[in-house]
Amino acid sequence: MLEQSADSEAMHDEVEMDLSGLYWTPPGEMQREDAHKNLLEAIAGRRPDQVKLFSASAFEIPSAFPAGFFDVAIDMTAHEACGVYRAYRGGNDYATKPEWFSSKLMDTDEIFGEVYDRLMRSGFFDWYFHGGCPGEPVDQSAAANGI
Repeated sequence: MLEQSADSEAMHDEVEMDLSGLYWTPPGEMQREDAHKNLLEAIAGRRPDQVKLFSASAFEIPSAFPAGFFDVAIDMTAHEACGVYRAYRGGNDYATKPEWFSSKLMDTDEIFGEVYDRLMRSGFFDWYFHGGCPGEPVDQSAAANGI
């Protein structure tokens, strides 16, 4: 993209915006009965009073088309978090497999970003949105969960 400098010379914009991927709403607290079974299995054995659950709606960039949800569990005592990407398809409720990671010194927004980044690095969204092949490097149990 070109911009104009103060002395009217054309300048090349060095940073182009990436208009792909997902964005999500601010996270809100979620009740256990609203959590996907994959997230409930991940928090089983942890004390209910130390785990907080959050959810945020996800949308595609740039279309703003609803894409699913990110649901996150944060163990406030152990300073660990995990999350799932969740979508409803054909009347079914599907979610990826959660992975625990250290959430020490992270706020809730950073934790959601980490869940998204981990799924991006795994190749899950390439597979999910662009018809890639599951399991090649995706290790998020997406195929096993019907996504």
